[in-house]
Amino acid sequence: MINDLKFAIRQLSRSPGFTAVVVLSLALGIGANASVMCWLRGLVLHPLPGVADQNRIAVLVSNTGGGGVSLPDLRDFGQFSQVFAGTEASMPTPACLTVDKRPQWIQAEIVSANFFQLLGVRPVLGRMFLPDEDRKPGGNAVLVISERLWRAKFGADPSIVGRIVDLNRRSFTVVGVAPAAFHSSVSPTETDAWAPLSMIWEVRNQGTFFLSERGARGWVDLARLQPGVSIAQAQAAVTTMDARLAKSYPNTNLDAHHHVVPLSECPWGAQSVMGPTLHLLLGVSLGVQLIVAANVGNLLLARASRRQKETAIRQAAGASPWQLLRLSLAESTVLMLLGGGAGVLLAAWAADAVALLIPRELAADMRLEFPLDGASLGFALLLSVATGLFFGLLPTLHASRVNLQAVLKEGGRSSQGGASHYGLRNGLVIAEVAIALVLLIGAGLCVKGLRQARRIDFGFSPDHVLVGGMRIGMNGYDEDTGRAFYRRLLQRVEGMPGVDGVALASWLPLGQVGCKGAYVTVDGYERPLGEDKTYTFAIVSPGYFSTLRSPLLAGRDFTDADDARAAKVAIVNETFARRFWPGKDPIGRQFRTEGVPCTVVGVAKTGKYNQLSEAPWCFFYLPYQQGVPDLDLSVCVRTRADPSAFAGPLSRAVHEIDPGVELSQTIPLSVYSGAVLLPQRMASVFLLMLGAVALVLAAMGVYAVLAYTVSQRMQEFGVRIALGASERNILGLVVGRGLLLAAAGVTVGLGCALAVTRLMSGFLYGVGQFDPGTFVGMSALLGLIVLLACYAPARRATKVDPIVALRSE
Repeated sequence: MINDLKFAIRQLSRSPGFTAVVVLSLALGIGANASVMCWLRGLVLHPLPGVADQNRIAVLVSNTGGGGVSLPDLRDFGQFSQVFAGTEASMPTPACLTVDKRPQWIQAEIVSANFFQLLGVRPVLGRMFLPDEDRKPGGNAVLVISERLWRAKFGADPSIVGRIVDLNRRSFTVVGVAPAAFHSSVSPTETDAWAPLSMIWEVRNQGTFFLSERGARGWVDLARLQPGVSIAQAQAAVTTMDARLAKSYPNTNLDAHHHVVPLSECPWGAQSVMGPTLHLLLGVSLGVQLIVAANVGNLLLARASRRQKETAIRQAAGASPWQLLRLSLAESTVLMLLGGGAGVLLAAWAADAVALLIPRELAADMRLEFPLDGASLGFALLLSVATGLFFGLLPTLHASRVNLQAVLKEGGRSSQGGASHYGLRNGLVIAEVAIALVLLIGAGLCVKGLRQARRIDFGFSPDHVLVGGMRIGMNGYDEDTGRAFYRRLLQRVEGMPGVDGVALASWLPLGQVGCKGAYVTVDGYERPLGEDKTYTFAIVSPGYFSTLRSPLLAGRDFTDADDARAAKVAIVNETFARRFWPGKDPIGRQFRTEGVPCTVVGVAKTGKYNQLSEAPWCFFYLPYQQGVPDLDLSVCVRTRADPSAFAGPLSRAVHEIDPGVELSQTIPLSVYSGAVLLPQRMASVFLLMLGAVALVLAAMGVYAVLAYTVSQRMQEFGVRIALGASERNILGLVVGRGLLLAAAGVTVGLGCALAVTRLMSGFLYGVGQFDPGTFVGMSALLGLIVLLACYAPARRATKVDPIVALRSE
């Protein structure tokens, strides 16, 4: 076999152009597939680096509270010890860490005491949390920090354990350091500090009622299944517990239901956002690999045809079919190794390309490095072997059908082969063109859908608005002092040059961040069975609707008179008004939120809140002066110029009021809300790239077939020219053959595209799955590229010298 490999290397080195084309084709296909598989594993299938045995981790998702669970419910589910090895709760939050008198915002989590034990994460230094450190509210000010933070801010000080640090102006004792391999329980967040959930007020400035109330479903969770337990078995146990809880706690659990889903389907984190996109890209990249296999197979068939005389001589000299197969496989093995190695190098370079599509402001706290792991490399190896076997066997199968005597007798002139040979090569080209058209149509639909999505009416205008996040509750403010701080800030920013409007908001739409929810009741409204009585809301200041250019359809905006001493008021969106008071004027009517009556003073236009594809849903707004539960508001500033340039002046304005308050983040609202389009943008960019690769490969396939055909029919073309055929006749003969192959491929491709595009509905906004313009346009583009690929072989056919051709005949 070693001698066969050496011979294959010598043969391939004599055809550098052929070798380069094959290796490049293989590298593009394998690199694309390995990259997508790397992203899929890193973001969806195994999204938690450093966590052991992720296949046994599941997620409990409720039908209320945005999918979150309550702590008492989760602990009850954990009692099924024969089903769950354990359950944990966590809540991500930004926190302000002060080191050497320099404050810095970091990502933190408050977690249950068994958090690290359940995930199988062991400390680099010190210990993790003790079993009872999550029970007493405010009673255990201990902290586990990440190895990244330990090295960056504390110089990898080995005596860090036991050190007192300042977090949110409170003292915490560092008890352990988590390994760098572990990042967070919510992918792809980079978390740098963890505290027991009993410290919810000190770390997150959230009410301690989240520790005890069953209706407080704001926790994200993970559950580890016992060995051998399936998702279906876990769901059966959870359903049984749901029924028990509904009887025991009808006020909070009567309509509450929980679903068990695998970690790859977790509704929070990258799994839900990027999962559909990456599965689509994997399918597309496999399509590219099929084109690569067909293209390389065609090139090797042409090469085998030119070497038929050599093969016939070997057979005549006594070479067995197995020896011929070994030679063919040796050549394909060399090509496979070269192409696979180049593909892995390409994938290693491209694996971090996801970060290029995410705005810098959003990527700051994300893990966006995806090193090729063993599974991704194994996937690349499998593709290499499968493709190598495919194109390695084709020449051997073709050689087995060659008429040995005819080849030796005619000196190789009959090497052009029979109809079956041409049928196979033509079939491969038709398959290449068909698959390329499917990919091009998919890319075209995605790009058109993305363009249409940008034109969707969000219900507000994000342009020229800067958002600055604040968490003043962590700076020691209470309700009274917090309202005073915010009033001074509004007055100061409103008078600054270049400002057209300023407002406060507890939540902003389309930002991939869940908003608060509250129980709502309306006198006289009969709620249908199973309807969620939790409705989402935001707390805003006067001027919010004008600053965001979100129109009020009726009534008035909030005013400074809507303070703590005034009657409780609210603004509802039009969907809210239609549900509870259909056909009636909602202004002046009342509803109760958490038992507190609120009078409707305005109706806002229904917008997009979480996703562009969502159906209209109920939403309401409360004035910030009548109560901000956690004092966390963002300041929204509409500017006349680039909003990013206002970040510095805004930060200085905050420091002039209180030097100890730091903006947790400044980001243009267009970037913040534009994150909702990230999956579509990613799908469009990579589909276009893969579609372009497919287009080039299909053109190469057509070119290779026609170039080979022309080389085998030189005598025929010489005779035709000698008998009076014009250059136009010869061009038409060759180009017509190429266009016939393209037409067959386009016909097959259109049929396949009609079936495949049904799977892309989630990526298309304002574009039909069978958009005629895209289908026709991409077919025309493919036809044009094929026409260009036909031209060079056709021109070569017209340059045949009939004297030379007839002499050789």
